[in-house]
Amino acid sequence: MALASTNNLGGGPDLDLRPAEMMRSTMNVWLQRCPKCGYISEDVSDLSRVDREWLNSDKYRNCDGIPFVSDLSKEFYKYYLINMFDNNIEDAFFAVLHAAWSCDDDADIVNAKHCRELAIELATRLLDKGYENEDSLKLTRADLMRRSGQFEKMISMYETVEFDEELLNQILKFEIEKASKKDSSCYRVEDVVGNC
Repeated sequence: MALASTNNLGGGPDLDLRPAEMMRSTMNVWLQRCPKCGYISEDVSDLSRVDREWLNSDKYRNCDGIPFVSDLSKEFYKYYLINMFDNNIEDAFFAVLHAAWSCDDDADIVNAKHCRELAIELATRLLDKGYENEDSLKLTRADLMRRSGQFEKMISMYETVEFDEELLNQILKFEIEKASKKDSSCYRVEDVVGNC
């Protein structure tokens, strides 16, 4: 008897790379927090340039004054702040993207949009530096722009973009169609494939 992977239950990944169930429900264990100083990382033994004084700052403790609904969103945002301090743009991008996902789960719409806007800026910085997985990041940025309501800007930026892989072109066409309808809803890769 064959067992299906639990990571594929509930469909495929979202267009912004959020994994399918069950993986998406494990976000609460993606980070570790030091109970003594409040340092947050994927592994608290990871080195960082932050010190106790920085970890005790209002900026860090209060998440730049952002009133997140959930503690998980706060933890991902704090991890974003640590990575920004360390000038680790890629990890900062994924941390703030994960904060947006956590906000989505709690219907924290305003803060989800804000986190996506921060992620867009970081994605652009990564792309400007020649990010290794450029096509995937470009598509992710397109989805982030659409999800945060930057419809016209996204269409203008992407209407002439073409990828080597046909599936990526299909996803981009889908993104542009949804943006033209001012649709900021969450979609999965299977929504695109099902429409082709």
